[in-house]
Amino acid sequence: MERVGARIELQIVGPFRMARSTGEDRTPRGRKACAILAMLALAPGNRRSRKWIQDKLWSDRPNEQGAASLRQSLAEIRRTLGPDRDCFQSDNFMLALDRDRIFIDTDKNSDATDGSARVVLDLLEGLDVRDPEFEEWLREQRQRYREHEIVASNGSNVLGGAANADIARTAPLQNQLLLFRQTEDETTESSILADSIVDAIAKTISELGSTEVLDHRIAPPDVAEKGQLSPPTNSLALRSDVAKSNGGQVFRIVLSNVSDNGILWSETIQHNKRRALNISDSNVLRRVNQVVNIAIEQFIQLHANAEADPLSISLCHSGIRHLFRLGKVNFSTADQFFARAFELEPRGIYLAWRAFLRMFMLAERQYSCRQTLDEEAFDYMSRALEMEPHNSFVASLSAHVYMTVKRSYVAAYELAECSIQLNRANPLGWACLGIAKCHLGKSDEGFRHTLLARDIAGSAPYRFQLDGLCCIAGSVAGEFNKAIHLGEASHALSPTFAPPLRYLTALYQHCGQHDLAQKMVRKLQNLEPDFTYEMLAEKSYPTASLHRSDILNSLPTRQI
Repeated sequence: MERVGARIELQIVGPFRMARSTGEDRTPRGRKACAILAMLALAPGNRRSRKWIQDKLWSDRPNEQGAASLRQSLAEIRRTLGPDRDCFQSDNFMLALDRDRIFIDTDKNSDATDGSARVVLDLLEGLDVRDPEFEEWLREQRQRYREHEIVASNGSNVLGGAANADIARTAPLQNQLLLFRQTEDETTESSILADSIVDAIAKTISELGSTEVLDHRIAPPDVAEKGQLSPPTNSLALRSDVAKSNGGQVFRIVLSNVSDNGILWSETIQHNKRRALNISDSNVLRRVNQVVNIAIEQFIQLHANAEADPLSISLCHSGIRHLFRLGKVNFSTADQFFARAFELEPRGIYLAWRAFLRMFMLAERQYSCRQTLDEEAFDYMSRALEMEPHNSFVASLSAHVYMTVKRSYVAAYELAECSIQLNRANPLGWACLGIAKCHLGKSDEGFRHTLLARDIAGSAPYRFQLDGLCCIAGSVAGEFNKAIHLGEASHALSPTFAPPLRYLTALYQHCGQHDLAQKMVRKLQNLEPDFTYEMLAEKSYPTASLHRSDILNSLPTRQI
């Protein structure tokens, strides 16, 4: 039903149109004026900052010129609305629609419950605004809308029914991970431990990308030998061997290429029965992450050799690499990779990386509008958690967003704890749990958690971030010398990563190493020309953990 008392109707499904409830057309002539109304119609709460709108429509123009063009388009909207101009609200910072006065056609579509067949139209058909930022936004909105409409028409089984047969046929061939076991020691303890290691590896791989896991550990032992599996060429085999040894067992984990039986990785773990060994052992967790990284790289290489279109996991992996190279250009490129991965395969993990990216932009002070960054981060995070509530990496990435963007350490703690319960091999979960505990009064325990995250991460591309988080946790725990060592390690791995420079500046000053402190100040000022010691004490500056220690009391009151 139409919203009671609505005087203006916005049509964004199909061609854009704005009309009074009497049918009188009120569509602005300017494409960018139409685009502004459309972006507000699709925005959370139907509100956006002026800066966000300007960046989407005039991204290639100087700031003053873009602001002037925005004012012209806003004036056109008000003229077009005439006596209904109060439906459109604006001040020096925000633009908004009055939803008590405006009805949007997507409301009508979402309220439909008659089960009738739908024709899934494009959003904003024919609205051509030649700005790359707007085009990227529009592609994402159209993809999201089509997914919503397909689900609404066909229920939860998106690929069910003849209407979606083409989608099913064109879906890329998934990677396969085949699990096997061979054992000479039939004790329950040995089998469970070997299976637990393999399970942790398989779970982590499937959480991070598109991989089908097939468990053949319960199949007859001669199935693989007789060649009865006939797996696709993009398949890897993960096998656990358990053999008896003097006073214990030997566990051997092997990752191999199914097509040629080539061994990609193998590791032997000695287990002395006098010393308990379990899946939570840091040495075991490190091996889990090591083989995960190798397997993902190999899956990407296998698909690349097939000369097919890129898989979502390949695009996501490229996005992660760009993210941790840092810098505005790399952040933008990473975001595009994550968005494209989500277009190919709508999964929460790709949205979670987009949310996490915005946390990095905040930590690196690489953003133009803080409110827009917050809104986008929480929109992606909420959708990711809704889509994959049992994915430990979605939970851990979301925990980092809560911790950095909102500084909500209780929420970060809960999500990080959930992440660890889902997958104890997740380094990002342990790292966030550690920082959250530091802020909740358990700094010694928190510092140990961050050190564990660093220990088990192996060759992960975010290793320098974990070193930086260890430096932060060590600062709060009062382990200043260890914090300095960890901050220096992070800086060595990534010289332009700002957080460890901020903490090293304060730590060196606190420990009386003034020359080194000034050296860090100069490096930081190359990245942040406005940096001064006073900023470290500001609540809005990204050094919240310094307020949990007495380091700030030793800083000079003015820049040296």
